[in-house]
Amino acid sequence: MSKELLLVDDDRIFNLLHTRFFEKAGVNPSVLKSFRGGDECIAYLDDHTSPGQTTFLVLLDITMPVMDGWDFLEELQSRSYKDNILVVMVSSSVDGADKEKAKTYSQVLDYVEKPLSPQFIEQLKSEKRMEGLFAG
Repeated sequence: MSKELLLVDDDRIFNLLHTRFFEKAGVNPSVLKSFRGGDECIAYLDDHTSPGQTTFLVLLDITMPVMDGWDFLEELQSRSYKDNILVVMVSSSVDGADKEKAKTYSQVLDYVEKPLSPQFIEQLKSEKRMEGLFAG
């Protein structure tokens, strides 16, 4: 099963920074895509996903215009491919209620504060479900 990494954040700086972090960690740029909103990511997934074919790791910001991270997660629940999606919430929010809410979604692996740290990326690399995403 192939894997893709999708960065969803309306802040271009964080998308660029996190893209560089993942490229340095060994993610092939051809499987790394960034989106400025949840609506763009859902549209991409609708066009590029078949159940059981690809696993997507989505790094998802909470606060975005049009479709925020919570709306994205709600929309995802109605999709046939929802079990192919793993989500890490990446937010500047330190609100405990956000962290608790994130735990209610089965697709959410973790909730981390921006920016991602090299230690967190190393932790992802060791996650069994991420095998094949990172080189080496």
